[in-house]
Amino acid sequence: MSIVSDSLIIYKREMLIFKSKLRTNLIRSLIFPLVLILMLGNLGANSDIITNIGVVNYASNPSAYNFVQSLQSNNDLNVEMLTTQQAALSALKAGQITDVVVISPSFPSLNTQNPGIYIYYANNFADLGNSVNIIESLAEQYESNIGKPIEYSSTSSPDQVVSDPAYAADASYRTFLVGGVIVMVAVFGSMFGGGMSIITDRQLGNLKSFLITPINKLSIILGKIMSGTTQALIYGVIAILIGLLDGATVAMGIAGVAIILVLIALTAVAFSAITIILASRISKIEVYSIIANAITLPLWFISGAFFPTSSLPSWLYPLSVIDPLTYSASGIRYIMMYGYYPINSAILDFSVLIAFSVVVLLLSFKLFSTTIGK
Repeated sequence: MSIVSDSLIIYKREMLIFKSKLRTNLIRSLIFPLVLILMLGNLGANSDIITNIGVVNYASNPSAYNFVQSLQSNNDLNVEMLTTQQAALSALKAGQITDVVVISPSFPSLNTQNPGIYIYYANNFADLGNSVNIIESLAEQYESNIGKPIEYSSTSSPDQVVSDPAYAADASYRTFLVGGVIVMVAVFGSMFGGGMSIITDRQLGNLKSFLITPINKLSIILGKIMSGTTQALIYGVIAILIGLLDGATVAMGIAGVAIILVLIALTAVAFSAITIILASRISKIEVYSIIANAITLPLWFISGAFFPTSSLPSWLYPLSVIDPLTYSASGIRYIMMYGYYPINSAILDFSVLIAFSVVVLLLSFKLFSTTIGK
């Protein structure tokens, strides 16, 4: 039999096992994401911290990160990082901040029609000039223009001052959070697939039976990875539905959902392969669970699951740049919040995820062949 047909046999067997414990699997994998969405969905909408300026970073590139660091290090500014333009304008309206700096996705930009920075200010703020001068001076260092400051009165609504809704001004923190939760669901869904089933099969003696049958040994890995990826996609669809029911949005619509599923699949393939690597060296489920969580949870947190990566401490931000989950979350949020997916960002995100998947897949084949399948 070919490796494809052998893999499909293993895949069907894994999915039948998944189906037999469907309720338990769904509860185990979705209860935490559900709690996060319902409990933390409104976290970014309000802030009790009084600050001088609120900064919303929609660029999330190294230049934007460095610009934010420059703002934060300026002694004349007290900076509060906010997730969305809507949350920032609400805080401005409530008097919690004195003006808002929005770093657009085009940052840095010298184009006067599409500047890299937008500023909104309260009409009762007498010292706007000082803040604008500081921000303008710093922006010049990064070769970026700022748009003409827009006055925001206490009776204004966000719709009256938003210059470009493509900057996610109408998105909420709930949508931002759902994007991170979808990534988590993909990772944890694959964790409970391939690697854990290998350990279970080894303990029950099923794995030995597979190895002595005349099938391609790599089909065992492929079948289990396919199963883990399918389970992650199922969990991802449910997480999206929960988010939508709770008020999140997918700005790109159905086409955006399709791209999100592709990003979930790539992420799940990579982490299913990682679970195979762990299972090749670990024989106890308890040890496997501890190590798997110790690897995946930090990666998830520094990917910007709760807040933009630009808000991370300076020593932690470089780690987010090499974290593959950062690129999954970035792509999903472009689709859900901005309504478009810039081609440069899409190429970067998919290139990183594909390259990462290929590397860990090859490593999983190697370790499985030398430790279990020999």
